[in-house]
Amino acid sequence: MRIAIIGAGIAGLSAAGALRAAGIEPVVFDKGRGPGGRIVSKRTPYGGVDLGTQYFTARDGEFRAAVDDWRQAGVVEPWVVTPLVLPERQPARPQERLVAVPRMSALARYMADGVDLHSGVQVSEMVRESTEWAIYDRHGESLGQFDSVLLTAPAPQAQSLLAEPSPRLAARAVAAPMQPCWSAGVVLEKPLDVDFDAGFPSSGPLGWVARLGSRPQRPDDPEIWTLHATDAWSEANIEWSPDAAGEFLARSFADLVRRRPLIRDQIAHRWRFARARTALAEPAGYLEHDHLLCAGDWITDGRVEGAWRSGRAAARRLLSLAAEQSGPDGE
Repeated sequence: MRIAIIGAGIAGLSAAGALRAAGIEPVVFDKGRGPGGRIVSKRTPYGGVDLGTQYFTARDGEFRAAVDDWRQAGVVEPWVVTPLVLPERQPARPQERLVAVPRMSALARYMADGVDLHSGVQVSEMVRESTEWAIYDRHGESLGQFDSVLLTAPAPQAQSLLAEPSPRLAARAVAAPMQPCWSAGVVLEKPLDVDFDAGFPSSGPLGWVARLGSRPQRPDDPEIWTLHATDAWSEANIEWSPDAAGEFLARSFADLVRRRPLIRDQIAHRWRFARARTALAEPAGYLEHDHLLCAGDWITDGRVEGAWRSGRAAARRLLSLAAEQSGPDGE
C-alpha cells in the first residue's frame, strides 16, 4: 500500500514512524528545508536559536513512553526552570518541561531518520482518480499516485488543499483558525543581571521570554534571549518586516526587565500559523474522507503531545485501511 504524508512536523513524523514499524514505508513531502514544522531552531552565527516551540509536556501514557525512548536516545531532556509571571514575579504552574537537545530541531531530525522524506516540495493539489489519490506540486508536476493520503499541514493550509477534494473536511479546517506569532532571538553583549530564566509577561506585547543558555546543552556565551509576542500583538502587526518586529520586541524586553542591555544582534521570525486559536478536540484524533486523512495539533488540543497522538491515531486508521484493502488472506 502506497501512503503519502504531507507535512513533516510532529504529527506527520509520528504517523510515519508508526507506519514504518508496521512494515509500510510512507512517502513524506514537506515544503520546508527540513523536518520539524514549528519545532525548529534557527541557524545563526551564534549557534541554533529555538525560535519556534519552546518546550513540551507529556501527560498521556503512550506519549510518555515515546518521551522515555527519546530520553534514552539522548535527544530529549527536562528543562529545569520555574518561569515567573512578570512583573508580578509569581511562579508559573510547576510541571516537567521537556526540550530536545542540543536544539529543538534535533527531535524532528531523530524522528525523520530513515523516513523517505522529500523536503522543499510544496504540494498544491490532490485529485481522486478512481481508487487512488494523485498528488501534484506547485509546478503541476506529478508527485505520484497513492492509495491513501495523510495531510498534516496547519489548518489554513489544509483548508486550501481540501477545498476541492473534500469540502466537508475543508469546513472542519476553517473551524480551527490559527494564531500568528512573532518570535525573536536577542543576542546580548553582556549577560543580563536578572534572577529568572523564563517568564510569562502579564501585559504588553510580549507573551514569553527565556534565556536560551538555561536549557540543557545550549551555549551561554553570548547570552541569547528568546522572545515571543502575544497573539494579539502578532496578529495586529503580522505584516511588519522581521527587522522592525525584532527591534520592537527587543525594546519591549528592555522595558520588561528595566534594563538597557547592549544588543549585539537580533533575529526575528514570523509564524503565520503558530497555534490553534480553537482546536477541534476531535475524539478520534484525526479527520477522514475516502482514504484522505487529516492530523495535527489543530484537530486535538493544540499541544505537541496532541500533534503526536493525532499522527499515531491517523496511522492506526491507515493500517486498518491497508488491512481492508489486502483482504482477509493478506493478498
